[in-house]
Amino acid sequence: MIDKRILAGVSLAALAFATPALAQTIVNEPSDPDGPTGLADVVVFGRGSARQQNSISEGATQVEVPGTSPLKAIERLPGVSFQAADGQGNNEWSTRIVLRGFAQSQLGFTLDGVPLGDMSYGNHNGLHISRAIISENIGRVDVAQGSGSLDTASSSNLGGTLQFVSRRPAEDFGVDAASLFGSADTYRGFVQLDTGAFGPADTRLSAAFVGQVGDKWKGEGEANSRQLNLNLFQPVGRGDITAFINLSQLRQADYQDLSLEQMDRLGRDWDNNADKPGRTNNYAIAVANAAIYQANPDGD
Repeated sequence: MIDKRILAGVSLAALAFATPALAQTIVNEPSDPDGPTGLADVVVFGRGSARQQNSISEGATQVEVPGTSPLKAIERLPGVSFQAADGQGNNEWSTRIVLRGFAQSQLGFTLDGVPLGDMSYGNHNGLHISRAIISENIGRVDVAQGSGSLDTASSSNLGGTLQFVSRRPAEDFGVDAASLFGSADTYRGFVQLDTGAFGPADTRLSAAFVGQVGDKWKGEGEANSRQLNLNLFQPVGRGDITAFINLSQLRQADYQDLSLEQMDRLGRDWDNNADKPGRTNNYAIAVANAAIYQANPDGD
């Protein structure tokens, strides 16, 4: 699978016009002057946050191995179940997340307010978070366990929402660089530049690039990616304007789905186009599978 995607967004936070939500207290006068005074509290939630919500900070996501999907970082929260075929959780075919019993297709996902669809494999209405933004650029993840907030830009938030917030460009100039080496000939390089606040309006910009190459941990194939993130942060009075342009290029070979019966019979290392355990580069089987798919693309 080879895919190139571009994601862009602009948001405006007009804090100067925000109206805080207040709690009202009503005093009920008793009919008996000597009796106790009854109090009834009426609490108004301004943003509809009367639900279980957890947040994962930037520090918590950075504990994971560099390049790890933020979905894997939130699996430590109660009620969250995450699985993937690769150690970093970036293989889109195998990625599955369940939130308090609700499947991935019933959850809402956004990045700085931009809808990401349900992040399923090959979807047409969004983009997987692993490609939408570099993991080092995620500042916070808000997880709503119940019904998603009404201001969440998603039509699939029946069972909760995951709202990803990007890291704001730093106030001071700086350059960050990191590299990673691992098994299966894996290499990852990351570099980021922050301009710091400059000009009369204290404008801040940041640019980050990451490239990762590597092979599958079993079977034949590679999982290579390149990403570029450009971010703008502009204070405006008591509010701010933020904008981003994110580019992603992905070349990824998928893993074979295996049931428990197949793992018992074939072993955990069985993969696509295999004729025996540990061997998956049988070209004749690959051609035969392609011919079967072409003759019956719906899989009926």
